[in-house]
Amino acid sequence: MTTGPYSVEHSLSTRSEVQELVLEQVGRACQRLRPHEDRAYLEGRFNDEIIPIFRDAHLLGLPISSDYGDGQNSDMSTYALAIERIGEEGTGVRTFFSGHISLGQLTLQKWGTREQKERYLPKASRGEIIMAFALTEPSAGSDPSSLQTTFEENGNYYVLNGSKAWISNGSIADTIITFAYPKGKHDGMRAFVVESNVEGYRTQEIKNKLGLASSNTSFIFFDNCRIPKDSILGPPGKGLSIAHSAIMNGRLSVAAGSVGVMTDCIKEAVMYAKNRIQHGKAIGKHQLVQEHLGIMTTNREAAHALTIRAASLKMQSDNKIHDNRLRDEADILVAQAKYFASRVAYDAADRAVQVFGANGYSLENRVARHLADTRACRIYEGTEEILLQKIALKELGNEFKAFS
Repeated sequence: MTTGPYSVEHSLSTRSEVQELVLEQVGRACQRLRPHEDRAYLEGRFNDEIIPIFRDAHLLGLPISSDYGDGQNSDMSTYALAIERIGEEGTGVRTFFSGHISLGQLTLQKWGTREQKERYLPKASRGEIIMAFALTEPSAGSDPSSLQTTFEENGNYYVLNGSKAWISNGSIADTIITFAYPKGKHDGMRAFVVESNVEGYRTQEIKNKLGLASSNTSFIFFDNCRIPKDSILGPPGKGLSIAHSAIMNGRLSVAAGSVGVMTDCIKEAVMYAKNRIQHGKAIGKHQLVQEHLGIMTTNREAAHALTIRAASLKMQSDNKIHDNRLRDEADILVAQAKYFASRVAYDAADRAVQVFGANGYSLENRVARHLADTRACRIYEGTEEILLQKIALKELGNEFKAFS
């Protein structure tokens, strides 16, 4: 398969022996997690069994270098397959991994100094600290240039002031990658590694969400937070580049997790269609129910193929960091995967609820939870509208940018 001038080789029907071993580990951990996740979701609280269960399985640093703690050194394709499996357990579960690994650890691994990586990554990969990524603010979502959080130098410290919103893992994180502009300016964005025990740091969990009941989502407030100068992440002037590279990882995670949601919706709908009797026969024998299942499975295979292609190309790009053309190709393909997979996952959950009928309207059933949760997938890490503009500009050219 190709995207632009670059060949992406990947067999969709075969997996390596290493990938099979990883997926067996992930599957066992997911089986242990499921009853805890069911309870946590219905009780509207973070599932605090995620950390010990996946720590025991040595999976909290899956794509992180083996130089750091429990890092398993998995490539991006293997990680995407693991996130697919985790996505079957629910978008809230997958969101934890996005914040902790995709947006947190992978960003630190790419941009951190040796001292920063040695300080945080071993603990993060062992689950001794939890990571989060704080870019979004109450007045800044799709437009990072609208950030209001500021920093200023004060002796051997930087002082942060401002707030962040809709931060996954926000109230449970020990280490947060956050972004701010120099006070009084709107250029020169910088990234910082902030520890949650710093004075002036405060969080407020967001309740009553439409879905993601077991995912910790919070506001974060910085009130004259003094952080050491060695907390700066990346070189000067690279704050926006750091944010964009992290969001690519986040988008790929959303895409892979959405494929997992579809897999679970299909499993649940097939089981129900085989056992639910109406009009004297199993509803799976009704043609319109079969239509739902046919569309779901076709979309699932298409989303999986696109996501694995995106993971493969991103892996190539990560290995050729100076190849800007390859990076741009990977960026577009990841955006396409996130847009398509999140949209058809929502459609699959909606169809699964329809197969279940009235029973699908209860959060006691997994398909109802998937329907509520996947609505967020079409918003975070880039709304559908922003992603479609990005994809279209690849064809039209930058002179057609809607925003400059």
